[in-house]
Amino acid sequence: MKRQHLQAFLWLRWRLRVNQMKRGGLVNTVIQAILAVVLVLLAGVLFVGSFLVGLFLLDEVAPVVLLYVWDGLVVAFLFFWGTGLLSELQRSESLSLEKFLHLPVSLSSAFLINYLSSLFSVVLILFVPAMLGLSLGLIFARGPMMLLVLPLLAAFVLMITAITYQFQGWLAALMVNQRRRRTIIVVATMVFILLCQLPNLLNLLRPWERQQGNELSAHLSQQQTELQRALDAKEITFSQYQNRQAEIQREFQNQVREAEQQARHHVESAFRLVNLLLPPGWLPLGVWATAEGEVAPALLGILGLTLLGTASLWRSYRTTLRLYTGQFTAQGRQAISPLGSASRRSEIETSETPIPPTRLLERQLPFVSEQATAIALSAFRSLTRAPEAKMMLLTPILMLAIFGSMFFTQHTELPVAVRPLLPFGTMVMILFSMVQLVGNQFGFDRGGFRVFVLCPARRRDILLGKNLAVAPLALGLGAAAAIVVEVMVPMRADHFLAVLVQLISMYLLFCVLANWLSILAPMPITAGSFKPANPRGLTLLLHMIFVFLLPLALAPTLLPLGVELGMEEMGWVRGVPIYLLLSLLECTAIVWLYRLVLNWQGGVLQAREQKILQLVTAKTE
Repeated sequence: MKRQHLQAFLWLRWRLRVNQMKRGGLVNTVIQAILAVVLVLLAGVLFVGSFLVGLFLLDEVAPVVLLYVWDGLVVAFLFFWGTGLLSELQRSESLSLEKFLHLPVSLSSAFLINYLSSLFSVVLILFVPAMLGLSLGLIFARGPMMLLVLPLLAAFVLMITAITYQFQGWLAALMVNQRRRRTIIVVATMVFILLCQLPNLLNLLRPWERQQGNELSAHLSQQQTELQRALDAKEITFSQYQNRQAEIQREFQNQVREAEQQARHHVESAFRLVNLLLPPGWLPLGVWATAEGEVAPALLGILGLTLLGTASLWRSYRTTLRLYTGQFTAQGRQAISPLGSASRRSEIETSETPIPPTRLLERQLPFVSEQATAIALSAFRSLTRAPEAKMMLLTPILMLAIFGSMFFTQHTELPVAVRPLLPFGTMVMILFSMVQLVGNQFGFDRGGFRVFVLCPARRRDILLGKNLAVAPLALGLGAAAAIVVEVMVPMRADHFLAVLVQLISMYLLFCVLANWLSILAPMPITAGSFKPANPRGLTLLLHMIFVFLLPLALAPTLLPLGVELGMEEMGWVRGVPIYLLLSLLECTAIVWLYRLVLNWQGGVLQAREQKILQLVTAKTE
């Protein structure tokens, strides 16, 4: 690596960033500056808050408490870091190495710039100051020996970011094969989901509470029964009964305290073992050992984390060079099979072939124009094949699994009138998970948006087809959640039917807002991920406003249920399906409103289609 090359790459990266901001305009630059200032202020608040926590709250606690605190920080950091990794499994380079292969420059400098650019993420900007502040607070509170926490923290960040960078480069090499690409994305997401579910499964099983609590309770019950029998048989006096009962209670409390101490000892041993086996746990283990006065674990942790990070960076650099020099694409190429075998097979085949069934793209949707049908079916087929859609579908399933298991394991009896709120909340979560897809539906088309610009279809039919393509996914998940709620917490029959109608109303209102967002604030999306390519500050602001407006837009769908509950509370009507009737009327009104707004949105789309085309294809080709 040469110093001049490194300086040149730094200057190039800076000029590219400045040019991107200039093309975004003054408003975009101001908004990005405001968001950056807010992020820096939030990081500063976390730094000061964690510093005060380490200085005043953790100054005299037991060292094992520091182990638990740092474990919590590491787990939270890894969770948010993994969530961000899912949105960009395949690494995107700020400086593409293939553009420098023909130049006499050191590619290691460009690789280093790309790696350092990957460090500027929201998770690192928020968590690293918090961890750094907590470390400084512990240093001032517990003495200079805690200075070892600082290089340990630096080695931890190096290890996590380097392994992530290597993992992304490895996936980029594997995803050269497009057939393998979708499988990799789905499998990686499923593995992350299972890892996130492990703490929830342990919390549900609670194996540490079963034996101790049951044995102590059974022994106490046996002693009290024997004591009561002796009193009834007049073998002891009442005063002896009271003294013996007090003694039994004292023995029970002592046994409970001993059991709790044993449980804490087992938990502490388990935490130490897990931290010892997993490299991310070496940071909390080093903090705990340093607080105990032991230096060797912290030094070994620094050495191990640094070696892992350095080895990952070296391996990532070698993988990146192999990827850009075409070694991955050159491997596994098979010779083209001779045409003779294909011709012979075709001669053997009989001329009488059965008539193939009607394909999906050849079908006609009822009550919908031919153009809208073609757009809906083609967009639906694209969604079912795209890895982005598969990842999007996993998000509501994950949320339903987490929150559903937490709710149904509590065994709480809900009032009948409140049970329809469960499918409503579930549908809200499903729609929130689809904001990035439906609210930026043209951004995922990228260069394919030219087809809509050139096609003679009405622009309202384009929007209608896009909405119909996502409807089976959104309404299907919502209906499945409603059925699960009906099985687990049965609702009234009319309430269940009203909920199904309410789901349609919610989806149409969601589409009205999402259409406006996709027309006014499109963002180009990097292929194979949900990451926007150089988004503008104003566009991000509009997407944030949409997230806050969505609950307000969906709230009117709860009015039919509220009217029925109010009328039953006042005693005006009972047993009349007011909720179902009003939901049907409201759905009819929303359908009329949707069709009216759709015509308006079609005109706006036609006026802005050239601007949208310029935006969604600017950085994707």
